[in-house]
Amino acid sequence: TPHSFVFAAAAVTGFAFFLMELVWYRMLGPLLGGSTFTFGLILAIALAGIAAGSLGFSIFRGRLEVSAGGFALVCALEALFIAVPYALGDRLPMLAILLQPISALGFGASVAEWSVTTSIIVLPASVLAGVQFPMLIALLGRGRAGVGTHTGLAYGWNTAGAIAGSLAGGFGLLPLLTAPGAWKLVVVLLVALSAAALWVQRRGQLSWRQM
Repeated sequence: TPHSFVFAAAAVTGFAFFLMELVWYRMLGPLLGGSTFTFGLILAIALAGIAAGSLGFSIFRGRLEVSAGGFALVCALEALFIAVPYALGDRLPMLAILLQPISALGFGASVAEWSVTTSIIVLPASVLAGVQFPMLIALLGRGRAGVGTHTGLAYGWNTAGAIAGSLAGGFGLLPLLTAPGAWKLVVVLLVALSAAALWVQRRGQLSWRQM
C-alpha cells in the first residue's frame, strides 16, 4: 500500500542520513581536528540544513505537486549532493589546507574556516533531507485529516531508521566497509529509494497537489 512505502521510505532516509553523519565525522575529523568542536559543528550545520529544507518546503508547498515522483527527485538530488564531495577527492583536503592560515586570526576565524569546509560537504544534502520528511507526511494524507497520526507514524519510522543507522554504522558498517565504503553505500541506498519511488509513481498510487 502507499502507506507501507512511505513508512519504509521514512526508515530508509533516517538510516541513510545518520549513517552519513558518522561518515562525515570520521572523514572530516582529520581535516578539522577531530575535537568536540568538530562534532558540534557538523551536527549544527546538518540540523541547520534540515531546518532550511523544511522551512523551504513549508513556504513553497502551495506551488508544489507532492508526489512519489517528486520525492524520487529529492532522493536523487540528495544522492548527488552526497556523491559530489566524494568525487572531489583530494580537492577538499587541499581547500582545508589553503584555509588554515585564517586560523591564525583567532578561534572565531578557525570556526569560520571549519564551517566553510563542513558546509560544502554537509549542507546541500542536509537541506534535501529537510525537504524529505514533510514530503513523506504530505504523501500520507490530504489536508488536516489524521495529520497528527501521520506525523507520529512517519516520525516513529524515521527515528527507528536513524537508530538503526547509528548502531549499524558504528558497530558494523564503518568497521566493515570503512568510511568511504559506507559513503558509497548511502548513495546507493538513496538511488535505490529514488527508483522505488518512481516505481510507485508509475503505478499511480501517490500523486496529489498539496493543499
